[in-house]
Amino acid sequence: MRSKDRLAELRHLANGAAAGVYHDTVELQLKEPPAHHADIEHTFNEVERIRGWIHQLDNNTQLMRRLHTDPTFHTNKQLQEQLESAVTASNAAGLKVCGALRQLEASASAGAARNDAAARIARLQYAATRHLYADALARHHAALDTVRHDQLHLLHQQIKLTNLTISDEECQSLLDSNNISLFVDNVKAETAEARRLLRDVEARHAELARVEAALTDVRDLFAQLAHLVAAQQDHVDSVEYYALQASDHVGAGGGHLLKGTVSRTKARKKKMGLVVCLVVGVAVVLLVLIVT
Repeated sequence: MRSKDRLAELRHLANGAAAGVYHDTVELQLKEPPAHHADIEHTFNEVERIRGWIHQLDNNTQLMRRLHTDPTFHTNKQLQEQLESAVTASNAAGLKVCGALRQLEASASAGAARNDAAARIARLQYAATRHLYADALARHHAALDTVRHDQLHLLHQQIKLTNLTISDEECQSLLDSNNISLFVDNVKAETAEARRLLRDVEARHAELARVEAALTDVRDLFAQLAHLVAAQQDHVDSVEYYALQASDHVGAGGGHLLKGTVSRTKARKKKMGLVVCLVVGVAVVLLVLIVT
């Protein structure tokens, strides 16, 4: 490629600048980047976005391993929920990476006809990104297999402890349904039943305590009543004695009243006889006097 010799022009411009006179004005114009530069930049942006999702997948894999190595993982519902959330997030990131890789593959396949820098960079970035995603996905699947293997081993141990007979299909269905706490659930159920029985016994004990307290109050009341009766016994005996004497006097008074009534009748008869006798005597005397 031939180039124009601009040495004389540059010397002329330098001499004019040294004299303090600007004869020409040099304008610098920024040219727009070629089209393949825009394709390269778009490819790098896509690859950076995909690698961000791959990095998120690696972070979720590390989180799963950290949660699974916790000694209380199989009994801590919060840790299990965090692991499930990490698996869900990893699945979403994997779907995004797959879709973006398909688009990047389509872009690289479209540029396969030409052999320019943009096409070569697109093919190279697609291959490298796909390799990174395959490694991250393999690590994620290895972590999932480890968790599933430990859950399956724990389920078999619980089945042995509970003396259950479960086939491999039923065991797989239990593992798929995330129900691997047979022995723990039995212990929890028995504990809940024991707590319920304890609450019932405590309620009955409280009721019996209230009944016992009421009976104690009644006993104290009867004791106070017996003490009062004992204290008033002399007065009761005196009242009873005078009541008996009053009964006797009432009986004797009835006899005396009957005798008085009979005596009064006899006295009245005697009085009437005397009056009759006196009247007859007076009449005889008057008659004698009249006759004589």
